[in-house]
Amino acid sequence: MKIAALAWGLVVAAACMMLLLQLHKGVKLQTDMTALLPTEERDTFCQSAKDRVTGILAQRVFILIGDDDRSNARAGGAALAKALEDSGMTAAVTYRIRQDSLKSLGAMYFPYRFGLLTAADRERLQQNHGAQIVDRAIASVYGPSSIADANLLQRDPFLLIPEFLTNLPMPVAQLTPDDGVLSTRDGNQTWVLLVAQMNGNVYSGAFQERFISAFNATEHKLRATMPHLQVLRVGAIFYAHAGAKSATEETTRLSIVSLLGTIVLILIVFRALRPLWLTLLAIAVGMLCAFAVCLSIFGGIHVAALLFGVSLIGISIDYCLQYVCAGFGAEAGLPNERLHQVLPGITLGVATTLIGYATLLLAPFTGLHQLAVFSAVGLLGSFLTIVLWLPFLDRRKPLLHGARILATANLLWEFWAAARYSRWRWGLIALVAILTIVGATRLRFDDDVRHQQALAGSLRNQESQIRRLTGISGGTEFLLVRAPDRDGALQTEEALQSRLTSAEQDGAIRGFQSIAQFIPSIARQREDRGLVHDKLMLPYLASYYQRLSVTGGAQADTDTAGFLTPDAISDDSPLSFLRNLILESDASGTMHVVLLTGISRPDEIRRIAEAVPGVRFVDPAGDVTRLLGEYRRRATILIAVSVILMMPVLIWRYGLRGSLRVALPPAIAVLAAAPLVALAGVTFTFFNAMALVLVLSIGFDYAVFCRESKPSRRPATMLGVWLAMLTTLLSFGLLVLSSTYAVHAFGATLLVGTIMAFAFAPIASDLDEGF
Repeated sequence: MKIAALAWGLVVAAACMMLLLQLHKGVKLQTDMTALLPTEERDTFCQSAKDRVTGILAQRVFILIGDDDRSNARAGGAALAKALEDSGMTAAVTYRIRQDSLKSLGAMYFPYRFGLLTAADRERLQQNHGAQIVDRAIASVYGPSSIADANLLQRDPFLLIPEFLTNLPMPVAQLTPDDGVLSTRDGNQTWVLLVAQMNGNVYSGAFQERFISAFNATEHKLRATMPHLQVLRVGAIFYAHAGAKSATEETTRLSIVSLLGTIVLILIVFRALRPLWLTLLAIAVGMLCAFAVCLSIFGGIHVAALLFGVSLIGISIDYCLQYVCAGFGAEAGLPNERLHQVLPGITLGVATTLIGYATLLLAPFTGLHQLAVFSAVGLLGSFLTIVLWLPFLDRRKPLLHGARILATANLLWEFWAAARYSRWRWGLIALVAILTIVGATRLRFDDDVRHQQALAGSLRNQESQIRRLTGISGGTEFLLVRAPDRDGALQTEEALQSRLTSAEQDGAIRGFQSIAQFIPSIARQREDRGLVHDKLMLPYLASYYQRLSVTGGAQADTDTAGFLTPDAISDDSPLSFLRNLILESDASGTMHVVLLTGISRPDEIRRIAEAVPGVRFVDPAGDVTRLLGEYRRRATILIAVSVILMMPVLIWRYGLRGSLRVALPPAIAVLAAAPLVALAGVTFTFFNAMALVLVLSIGFDYAVFCRESKPSRRPATMLGVWLAMLTTLLSFGLLVLSSTYAVHAFGATLLVGTIMAFAFAPIASDLDEGF
């Protein structure tokens, strides 16, 4: 035994050194909530598109700077833009618009002017209503803000290019250039827009901290000189940082409450420090081993796994509590004898709980894999510490002061064993059954991934204001267009365009953005040239020039060179953002993206995509929601798998009848937990289902402890079960206070399930007077 204890000491020392080395290198704290989500995507092209698009969108930051004083708003925007450029954390910052940007845009389009028609002009020519275009051109020439001169009228007689440029769906249509800066007015306030592109991992805790610190420092300086300045921001980095900060604060708060609650509870019950530090030692060793192994395997730890890992305090302590509670009573014996009394029960409890944690590895979430590894390793580390170290470290005599505590703890056993409580027992069973049935009728499933995470309220409000002021709206949905070549992709987008425009008018979608809106396909340009020549130039040009008193023929057909393609978009073009919509274009084929915003009827958009060959509607959040529903159903199977894996061990120990009796309390807890939390309005999610797997393990622990207890030791055993339940509620149960709905639902299910498992635990034993 001493050799085993020494060997375990060497293992713990190695784990400690490994953890110190990891801490010295730096711990990678993962905050990307999508890392917790399934990656089951059979279409590798679609998965690649998802990754590219979400990556591009995540790197963007939109900032509005506003003030009642126009000059202050512009000065604040300029100062913030310079600070972001100088920070080294941005790939590009767009604040001032080049003075010649519109000129460069015109220069790009002008050579191809007769192949560029607006949808309205195309329809006019197709319906032989070219006279309407002629009348509009004459009105523009003689209008007060006319830009037409003799040279332009010679080269673009019907002013098709100005009309085309005016109708381009620019992404910030609600803002207008004001002395080189995109601005808007809202009441007395002037708002200016700043757009930045990050050049680092926005989900890296270190990158977030550096960027947010620099951003906040700059904002603080600006407010010191311009106290009325307002800064609105939206971007994945802000949400991720707020989420990580909230999760870290919750973890710290819950850990402190859990640990302090456990300490106070042990001191009240044992009135001695030795049981406390023995318990803390077992927990500390378990946590140390868990962190060391988890960081070594995963290279970091997710904040969600860290938050859930707080529950380890409430699980690993159960076995230590059984040992220290064995010290009550004059017949407690020496430390080795106490360990011998509880060893079968805690060994079987650890085995069944490890099986429960192992089933979490069958789930498709990296975060839950981390939780499973963290908790299983920590649990095993605490168990080995109890078995190998505590008998050598525990030199205290039996505790003789706890007669009243033991009698109180044993009341639950008497409730289930004594004949005088028979009516009360059946009343409790009937109450639980009725509440479970009523709760089952209110049970609602909610697999929407957007409901499983907490988004900072202040950031959501700022996003709403930015959307109202600019029209910019976030969204991860898009249409994936695949074609053999580039022009085929543009033609497919054009086939989509009319359908999407109709959907926009019907309110199914707020807007969309595609390359074909700005660069028509060559086939479309060729068709438009034909329409202009046949339906506009030939019938109207001569008379049009006579009305304007213009001499000379049009240069229309001779100075139009080739066809406009996306290659014409330069790096400094106002349309450079369109390059992000080209995912792939090579000999193997072309893949474009059509971004969608404000989808209110996704099924309608999906039908539109299915109606056009080569198009697929991609809704990352919707796909994850669908997969969450599938995995929620799979998670319920994990519960059955856990039972199947546990039963052979129980049958080997207790026989078939005894094993069924031991399985009854956890079965009641699992069946009742979800309906009971539904009474409080908690919907059933994948995370509730995974919580039930742990409820099953906890329930088996309590049942095994009761089954293994000898009649003379039942009060001490029940005291250990009471303390185990209370400490579990101090860890698992406190998760119900989390602002993240997934964690809240997880904690609520564990809270109710643990109480149910505890309340029915004594029926696992052969009760003296029957039941």
